Amino acid sequence: MTGFGRIGLALSALLWTVPAAAATPPDEASAVWAQTHAIALPACQTISSRTDYGAMAKMIGDVRLVALGEPVHGAHEPLALRNCLFRYLVEERGFTAIAIESGLHESRRLHDYAAGGPGDVHDLARTGLSWGFGRFPENVELLEWIRAYNLDPRHKRKIAFYGIDMSGGDADGAWARGRITLDNGIAYLARAAPVTSGPVRKSVAPFLDHFSVPGYRGLDGRKRVRLRRSIADTLQFFDANRAALIEATSPADYAWARQDIVAARQLQALFDVSRAPAADGALRPGDYRADAARDAAMAENARWALDRGGADGRMLLFAHNGHVMNARTRGGIWSIYSRPPAAMGVHLRRDLGRGLLIIGASSAEGGGGKAIRPGTLDVLLASAGVPHFVIDFRSGAPASLSRDQSISVNYDTENVIQPRQAFDGLAHFDRLTPSRPVR
Repeated sequence: MTGFGRIGLALSALLWTVPAAAATPPDEASAVWAQTHAIALPACQTISSRTDYGAMAKMIGDVRLVALGEPVHGAHEPLALRNCLFRYLVEERGFTAIAIESGLHESRRLHDYAAGGPGDVHDLARTGLSWGFGRFPENVELLEWIRAYNLDPRHKRKIAFYGIDMSGGDADGAWARGRITLDNGIAYLARAAPVTSGPVRKSVAPFLDHFSVPGYRGLDGRKRVRLRRSIADTLQFFDANRAALIEATSPADYAWARQDIVAARQLQALFDVSRAPAADGALRPGDYRADAARDAAMAENARWALDRGGADGRMLLFAHNGHVMNARTRGGIWSIYSRPPAAMGVHLRRDLGRGLLIIGASSAEGGGGKAIRPGTLDVLLASAGVPHFVIDFRSGAPASLSRDQSISVNYDTENVIQPRQAFDGLAHFDRLTPSRPVR
């Protein structure tokens, strides 16, 4: 796990260590503008509440993809907003899918459960959501609501659940379970085309036990080239035999198995630029390459999930601010990077243009009443004096919001961004409270 995930989960005991030298505090004009343009959000604790987000829907318009951020993983308020907003978007605006920052391969069983398949939701959440996100009751609640919606015969168009993060992740950044992507892809081929797929399956087999950061580091250059060629050949087999494979299985099984091989290609790209994680979890100058590879992969997976919905598909994407933003990662603990990596939102903006709306999230008070450092964008927004609101940066925002500003990340560090470029708007909460993990 890299960047905002691995580092974010380990930051709760740290202090602000690296000031954002390039950032300047927002000016008085920005504060006045925030006070006059804040749009109050209705409070919503659970997805079972029917809540009117009409004002927010005006911001959304007819975009295909809404990327909603959170400033830290595991805070209740952004998760509750995500759930309540998604219900509104499905019931009132025709949205057809939701995708979250969790492993793509692991999400298949959750996708099937949400569609009406078998399983216990708590067990599936624990095994199907990466990084421990299955502990958050808001995620379980989301899955249960999607399933109930899909099982209601009145709803002809069903909605889908996806994870879009890289597969096989773990807290120490070794990606020790990365081989699940290859295992599933070749197992599918063994079922669907046991004879003709033999050569490509045989070419992949020698690398299965090496498909992690430590294992990959043990391969010499020639073997790495062979692995890359094997993955490419496997994808080519999927594409060349698409019709026959679908006929032998199903369109859904084909699509997920093929994307597993794409996920394996993404992992190899990550392995190529990854070093063994530092023992103390600290970032190093060259680690930007791994963050760049991960965010590029997440964007690719998000596009795949969106395209699965067809030309009229619309999706809500939920991930950390540091991934959804249309910006490069600068400032705070990431100041050590020798080059700022592009976040997922940069790739999505390039691909979707105005078909994408990015709404970040902010708060001036973190867990345990911890105040955010003065001079940040979070504190500016808090001056609006509205407990929960959304603000649209496209509505005449002052020039200072087009210059470098500091925004809080994970309570304890920051990103330097140009707000109007990084986000189309921000949802602000007067305070964040921890989700109550399911034991």
